[in-house]
Amino acid sequence: MPNPSKILILFNKVVNFIVYLLIPVVILALLIGIARVFLDIRIVFQGKSITQGFDLLITDILSMFIVIELLRSIIEYFEAHRIKITLISEAAFVFILREVMIGIYSHTIQALEIAALSLLLLVIGSIRTLAIRYSPGEGFEGHPRGKP
Repeated sequence: MPNPSKILILFNKVVNFIVYLLIPVVILALLIGIARVFLDIRIVFQGKSITQGFDLLITDILSMFIVIELLRSIIEYFEAHRIKITLISEAAFVFILREVMIGIYSHTIQALEIAALSLLLLVIGSIRTLAIRYSPGEGFEGHPRGKP
């Protein structure tokens, strides 16, 4: 029977390799996203109305912020070997705020949807606050603010 510690070491190496492969993919996605933003600028000038062009441009830019937050999460995992709830919650904040801003800007979001998304933001904010308040410290994992 294989030694559990050797299996754990192998698992960690495989996970590190996969995360290492994800970083260039996300960077490539960022570069493609930036290129798309620049290409979509022409729609502002060539579109039927300036509003149509700005709708697309704002959506692209807000989507880029989501990718940036996810990239931060991947890099943090690679450095600390754990997923930080605070970074994931920030990405969720950006995603939800993107949806609200696009919905309000395009006049397609209903009051009930805004209320539901606001409640979701409140829940995510509470989780983020608890994650900061009870963040594990160096060597004292699982204790409030790292204290035993």
